[in-house]
Amino acid sequence: MPTPRPPARSIRTLIAQGCIIVVILASFAGIFLHVTAIGLTAGVALAVFLVLCWRQFTIATWLTVGLCVVLLAAAILQGIDLETLSRGLERMAFLAALLALLGALRVVASGAPEVERAGRYLTTRPPGRRYLAMNFGGHVFGVLINLGGFALLLDMTRRSLEETSAHLPPHLREWRLRRITTAVLRGFSLAPLWSPIGLGLNALLLAMPGLAYADIGPAGLLAAALFLAWGWLLDWVGAPVIPAGMRVGQQTQAPADPGGVVLLVLHVALLAGLVFGLHAVTGLQFQQSLLIAVPGYSLAWAGWLGRGRMGGALPAMRRATAATVRRFPLAAAEIGVFASAGLLSVLALELLPIDRVQALVAQLIGAPWQMIVLLNLTMFALATAGVNPIITASVLGGLVTQLDVPGLSDPAAALSLAGTWSCVMGFTPLMTTVVYAGALVGRPAAVVGFRWNGLYSLSALTLWTVGMALLVQVGWM
Repeated sequence: MPTPRPPARSIRTLIAQGCIIVVILASFAGIFLHVTAIGLTAGVALAVFLVLCWRQFTIATWLTVGLCVVLLAAAILQGIDLETLSRGLERMAFLAALLALLGALRVVASGAPEVERAGRYLTTRPPGRRYLAMNFGGHVFGVLINLGGFALLLDMTRRSLEETSAHLPPHLREWRLRRITTAVLRGFSLAPLWSPIGLGLNALLLAMPGLAYADIGPAGLLAAALFLAWGWLLDWVGAPVIPAGMRVGQQTQAPADPGGVVLLVLHVALLAGLVFGLHAVTGLQFQQSLLIAVPGYSLAWAGWLGRGRMGGALPAMRRATAATVRRFPLAAAEIGVFASAGLLSVLALELLPIDRVQALVAQLIGAPWQMIVLLNLTMFALATAGVNPIITASVLGGLVTQLDVPGLSDPAAALSLAGTWSCVMGFTPLMTTVVYAGALVGRPAAVVGFRWNGLYSLSALTLWTVGMALLVQVGWM
């Protein structure tokens, strides 16, 4: 999929960029000041941004933002107090600011030689190790560079496949294309389980204030390894037999350098360490530390890359900043969806009759495992129908904290939702990841999601739900 060009520097564009800058500054101010005006200011600025950039909206953005507007109007008519509204708007601003600032990582990484080196190394792995390499690569690229890294790696892999598979019959070329596509897609989809710098887990932490990263991060990382193993097993079992005479298809080329992969893993570790370090030393909340660490690390990386080039580090940092700001309007569709999740998680709790919901849950749910099944199936079904998982996770996560379900802890509910999020990210053709993958490899999104990755997604969901239900029922979570 070609990278969209940055919009022209019109007055509309400049105002939209300025609005996101206001949202970012308001989010920073909210770290140190606790006044209602901050949330309201950020909310107004974000609303103006979305109005100015509506041409970038997708169907999912229209649905999500429309739902947010309807629930906000209902909450105001119901008499929501200003402090609660401001809290919701602050969550909305945080997710918008984080998504905008994560764009800086993408801008810097696009010019980093280690990214190209890592992609070249991963795409030239021998067939026996290719699935694991691409799965791991999709995960690391996705954690660090988000969808930009996912698209970059998949595009490099597709081009490498075209160069090395011309000697194969069509059905084997199609299988190889399917293999590398699903490997990258599945790896990318593991990020919500544990990534401390991603939007997925941080949306859950925002919606469930009593939850800490340490409560689910390590368990999520272990779960990511199990998902990887399950995908590799399915790939191994379903691999066709390639005749010995057709296995020689690798072109002679210089040995690939694994140093790029090592450097990308080091970048992830350093950025995560910076977040944890700020959290531990300063006493800031985890999300607040993340909001400070992301732009700081991005600028430091840009400066490091520019130190040996013409102009030096400071001009490189200025260029990275300018490129990040120019891209703000292009992210309007994603900002609309992800930011709305922050506000919806507050509005839903204000509008829902919690006492009645509690009574209904007590009547229908007799054991904690049943709640796990309900949460997972609800999230998967809504995502398949087009509701972004960040919305469902935020609302359901916030709801669980208000309900008294005996035997169900907040960490168990959050981890269960994160795993289901991972399962559905590569399934429905209404997910951005599946649409991207289909466009990059030249196949319909429904083929990539349902036909190529459907067995993995549905079987992983089943195993995950059964496993979490058992762990919760025996009291291990």
